[in-house]
Amino acid sequence: MTKNESARPIGLTTSEVDERIRQGLVNSHDVSATKTVKEIIIENLFSVFNIIIFLLVLFLLFWYLYNSDDRLLLDSIGVTFIAVLNTLIAIIQEIRAKRALDKVSLLLKKEVTVVRNGEETPIPQQEIVKDDVIIVRRGDQVVVDGSMILTNGIEIDESLLTGESVPIAKQVHDQVLSGSFCVSGSGYYVAEKIGAESFAAGVTGMAKKYKFLVTPLQKKINRIVEFLFAAAIVLIIAEFFTSTIPFSDSDFIRKISTILISLIPQGLVLMSSVTFALGVYRISKLGAIIQRLNAIESFSNVQVVCTDKTGTLTQNKLAVHSLFVAGNEFSQSFVEKLLGTVYAVSSERNATLSTLSVYQGFSSGVQLIEEMPFSSDLKMSGVKVLIPEISSVPKTFILGGYDVLIDRVDPVDSDRIQSQYRERIYEDYRTVLFGELSDSNGFEEVRINPTGFRIKPIAVISILDQIRDDVLEAIQLFNENGIRVAVLSGDAASSIRAVVREIGWDVKHEQIITGSELESLSDSDYENASRECIIFARLRPEHKLKLLQHFRKKKYYTAMLGDGVNDLPAIKEAEIGIAMEEGSSITKEVADIVLLKNKFALLPHIFSEGNRIVNTVNAVAKLFLTKNALVILIALLSMIFSLDFPLTPRRVSFINLFTIGLPAFIIALRNTQISPSKRFFTDLFSFVLVSSIFVTMAGYTAAWIAKVIFPEYYESFDMVSLTAMIFTALAGYLFVASLVDKERWNFHWYYAGGIVLLYLFVTIFSFENIIYTAIKIFYEIEFIPWLLWLIILPVSIVFALGLFWTNTMRHRLLFGKDAR
Repeated sequence: MTKNESARPIGLTTSEVDERIRQGLVNSHDVSATKTVKEIIIENLFSVFNIIIFLLVLFLLFWYLYNSDDRLLLDSIGVTFIAVLNTLIAIIQEIRAKRALDKVSLLLKKEVTVVRNGEETPIPQQEIVKDDVIIVRRGDQVVVDGSMILTNGIEIDESLLTGESVPIAKQVHDQVLSGSFCVSGSGYYVAEKIGAESFAAGVTGMAKKYKFLVTPLQKKINRIVEFLFAAAIVLIIAEFFTSTIPFSDSDFIRKISTILISLIPQGLVLMSSVTFALGVYRISKLGAIIQRLNAIESFSNVQVVCTDKTGTLTQNKLAVHSLFVAGNEFSQSFVEKLLGTVYAVSSERNATLSTLSVYQGFSSGVQLIEEMPFSSDLKMSGVKVLIPEISSVPKTFILGGYDVLIDRVDPVDSDRIQSQYRERIYEDYRTVLFGELSDSNGFEEVRINPTGFRIKPIAVISILDQIRDDVLEAIQLFNENGIRVAVLSGDAASSIRAVVREIGWDVKHEQIITGSELESLSDSDYENASRECIIFARLRPEHKLKLLQHFRKKKYYTAMLGDGVNDLPAIKEAEIGIAMEEGSSITKEVADIVLLKNKFALLPHIFSEGNRIVNTVNAVAKLFLTKNALVILIALLSMIFSLDFPLTPRRVSFINLFTIGLPAFIIALRNTQISPSKRFFTDLFSFVLVSSIFVTMAGYTAAWIAKVIFPEYYESFDMVSLTAMIFTALAGYLFVASLVDKERWNFHWYYAGGIVLLYLFVTIFSFENIIYTAIKIFYEIEFIPWLLWLIILPVSIVFALGLFWTNTMRHRLLFGKDAR
């Protein structure tokens, strides 16, 4: 192709575009990165927990109609109220997170470049019309289906659609499918199938955006849910076989309903979802796009962070540091004109090639004959160009990595160049070699046999890349938390080492390995290298992918940070993929997190937020599981020792609402604990065991003393037991709050004190007020005689103090004296 205007398509005219818009031939189909409000509402309404609760309500209503017992009707209303409240909280928080995420996503513009009226015009991809001519370059995604009309060494990767990762060279008239992306070269294609008709729109479950991954925290929650479901089934079956009460008896129906409603972990799962949503909301406000709800928590589990160098650790703002001419045949000014010409005729504008824009090329009659776009595999690019000012025949020039091309130079020239290279300390920079390809070789031969061609060296160019100002903070965070950092780059080892030296790493020679060296290793040596090396240089995309696959195979939780197409396979393979805003469009599409404005400094915030999520779920799980364990203990004691069962569905709803649900929500909003969580299950279950035992003992102890001293108040013994349990359980809430929000602990004291005063008020005083009376009747809160408070308060205080002190000792035993 020649470098002239006639080679470029004219595209549609303005009037043709307007006509297609009137006909509705617009790419209006847009897949949002977040769920719609309708999807959020439907998913929360028809959750598995709500379905179970719905069946339980039907069960209660059936027996209400059968027994005509109003208690069962009120029980069904109470259960429904809590389910509706939980569902509303989940919906509101998820919509809030969605809106914050959608708002910040607008900063990540999804534009394509089309040719209209003969001019290149960037437009939002939803404004594409049928028959638009679209330009696709390296790193661009094919956004609608079409066919190529002009190509320049273009290669398309369709792995997101077919799973086949081998790039496909496309020729004129070849079809391209939406969802694929350009890995090399450039070209023009005509939009043929747009909107809902495109291939990508018809493919469901495509891994382009939604990578389903259950994080370690979600696995823990799932195990808890499975255990509680199993416990509920076992207890209900045991009740059937051990109970002497007829199945149709209302008290028996209420008891098994209480067990089931108490052990359904809807509140725990709800608060986990709310916590994830709050994390997304907070991070999106700082300037990151979270494309997977659990990505933040996932990042807190990372053991190995793999990062590209250029555009990730560095700013991708390259500039020529210095240039030396390889021989006496060319002058400095002549070489600079050659480099300027290569830049001018090249269709690509990658970061390395763009550094040559400072040079002024030859201006008269220059024609591009052929181009070899940059390839991540070959680490080079080239042009065949006719420059009348220097020759009447075309010349073929190659620009590529110094360490890749130096072996293609004759030995005599190679020794001389390498001597100058070492003298000028070029090894501390990114270095490229510029040369002329032998006439006997063509680009096709270079692609087929990248080690079989020879070049005539012209110049060696060192390129300076600036390190991001905020990298050091993130690297220090990783080091402090025992997270290993590995640099996976296509650059030369020397330039990578220079960059990490500026960051503060002292990387030893034995901690550096190249892609070619990795290929020659045995399995055991590969294992050692992957574990011990810090810098992995001269990697091709498949090298990066293999390393990530190896890390996952060895159960290392990995993150991959990158910005280019060559990072894409590794980003997809990692447990969590992170892309920079300036990265290629397809890399941003598949990443779990996109850092707007390339803010590397967000990584510590994301890491801390992930820890906050884990700590919050651990804290609220302690409250919810204490109630679950309490019900299990009471059920077992009532079955084995025929002790009273003081709970009912509505009383459980009361406990859920005021001593668990609201405190858990407060903790989720106010938790400030960002240190990494340790011994999650040991800490959780030891707290639950201690707390549930103290709460159960408080209830039965208070009731037993009351029976001994004041037997005439036998009708109030259930209320005595229930009250002592509620007051003692608040001590567990205060202990949890002291760990996660100790700087604002007074607030939690005020809440706990308010609950105690409110409860005292409704159990001591009676008023002729319809609402007041209705609430008491609904939650089965009965009057407690004054004398019984002489038992309830001392017992509650003693067991509350015992619960708090025992958990303090337990915590110190697990985490040390200064754990708080």
